[in-house]
Amino acid sequence: MLAISMLILFFVLLFLGMPIAFVIGIVGLTMLIIADVPLEIIIQRSFAGVNNFSYLALPLFVLAGNIMGKGGLTRRLMAFANVFTRKLTGGTGITTVLTTALFSSVSGSTVATTYAVGSVLVPRLKEEKYSNSFIASIIGPAGVLGLIIPPSITMVILGITANISIGDLFIAGILPGLILTVALSTYVWYMSKRAGFGNRTEDKITSKEFWKVTRQAFFPLLTPIFILGSIFSGYATATEAAVVAVVYGFILTLIYKELSFNKLKTILADSAVTSAVILMIISMANVFTYVLTINHIPEAVSGFFLDFAESPLIFLVVVSVILLFLGMLTEVTSLIVLLTPIFMPIAVEFGLDPIHFGMVMIINFALANVTPPVGLSLIAGASVTDRKMGIEDTLPYILHVLFIIAVMVLLIIFVPSISTFLPNLLGGE
Repeated sequence: MLAISMLILFFVLLFLGMPIAFVIGIVGLTMLIIADVPLEIIIQRSFAGVNNFSYLALPLFVLAGNIMGKGGLTRRLMAFANVFTRKLTGGTGITTVLTTALFSSVSGSTVATTYAVGSVLVPRLKEEKYSNSFIASIIGPAGVLGLIIPPSITMVILGITANISIGDLFIAGILPGLILTVALSTYVWYMSKRAGFGNRTEDKITSKEFWKVTRQAFFPLLTPIFILGSIFSGYATATEAAVVAVVYGFILTLIYKELSFNKLKTILADSAVTSAVILMIISMANVFTYVLTINHIPEAVSGFFLDFAESPLIFLVVVSVILLFLGMLTEVTSLIVLLTPIFMPIAVEFGLDPIHFGMVMIINFALANVTPPVGLSLIAGASVTDRKMGIEDTLPYILHVLFIIAVMVLLIIFVPSISTFLPNLLGGE
């Protein structure tokens, strides 16, 4: 009965539009009062929730992404991607997907990636007669590559919460990220050919132009190599690699002379606000997790799955449905902190690889991020396309994209090697 009351209060507050951190905090506080638990526990658990050295990686990766997004790197990555797509039908649309993938490898954030790439490419897409609904349905969902392609902020949170290697999660995201990038690019090519979107150039790029574009993009493209290389060489933890990303990005923007003092102040302020929101959610979610634990809810959920799920595959499918439903309604960070301590031990009981299960969660969150009504990446895509645009205006194209990502979820579930091959090959951190 208490669990049902918690859920009802949770969703009532959520549908009233209250920020998720406050929803979690109020529900946790209410349940603690009902259970007659000393309220000092809120201070203790909220502090303990973020008192982890690895969480320093969060504000650092946010800062690195903002520096690179506003320091001229996006334009250089776009020019590099366009070299390979300019002669294809829907070339600029494909460039959008590829640029998003490249920027994800230096940013780690979904919404930041969508706005950084969208601010550069949306005007050009409109000039080439792509419809607004198609643009939003591509630029928003492509942003979820920031969840999958390392360095992913979501993976950092998941790794800390589940106590699994962040470096292994980073490496596990490479193949799924590449597959989804190819799938989205193929879809853009097909729909552009069918609907007549985009301009196509027959002009050949000269070797001089090619080397100029490649030279300008060379150092930004080295960013993920430095991040992943420093982790897997043993020279740095994920947190220290985040410092490398910030310093490297700052040096590049100074070289490109595109970072003014006023722009730097804005970047620092935006990064601080974004990081504070994420850490507040994690802090309150830790209190909520404590409430769940003292009420033995994780044990009840675990018992249910172990009794009724006949195989690991059934467990993964059921968990995927739960993650999609909850991810449609609330923010990903809170779900990771709340649900990972419940689901991960059950996954281990079923003999699942923690890295595989972690990637199942990540891909499901990617799908939820573009599914109405609270698909943050889809909302960001609509907003950067046209401020008056609603997510309902993305139909019918968004349904096609949702199908592509849903197939990706099934691939990760039924073909574990897609997410475990590279971590096993490299032997972990």
